[in-house]
Amino acid sequence: MVNLSTVSAKPGQEVTLTGTGFRNANDQLVVRFNALDGPVLATVTPPIVGGTISATFNVPQGTTPGNYVLVVSQTKADGSLSLSPIRAVLTVTGVAGTQPVVGAAAATTDTSPRAPGLVTSDDSVSTGTLALVALGVGGVGMFLAGMAALFAGRKNPAPEVARARS
Repeated sequence: MVNLSTVSAKPGQEVTLTGTGFRNANDQLVVRFNALDGPVLATVTPPIVGGTISATFNVPQGTTPGNYVLVVSQTKADGSLSLSPIRAVLTVTGVAGTQPVVGAAAATTDTSPRAPGLVTSDDSVSTGTLALVALGVGGVGMFLAGMAALFAGRKNPAPEVARARS
């Protein structure tokens, strides 16, 4: 979980990001601006003591008013992610502190491809999936056998004709 010292800031203003729950004490942490591969605003070098982080950065100069995403990611020495990226939203105001206009054009459009390693595509069927399907088929078979046994046990013989007393 991450928190910002302020939810809205002007370009050039200093913002502090704090966070808790970072379990990989020996992995580097990077704060990026508006994309997973965006400009680096701050880094936290290992070790991360007690799972708590604190990083201070300045909002990039020239940033147009609008809402931006800060992406906090933790990477291993080989560059692969060791923690799913965490996001926080920062509203950048005008120099005079004015809020962005609702419905205004977006400040930037991210058309870059996704960073490698976040999304994988695998069309194969896992062993766990096969086991669940087998359990489902077995469960349906047991249900149908139970229903058949129930109906077979409920068959009543034809009533006998009553005899008249004399």
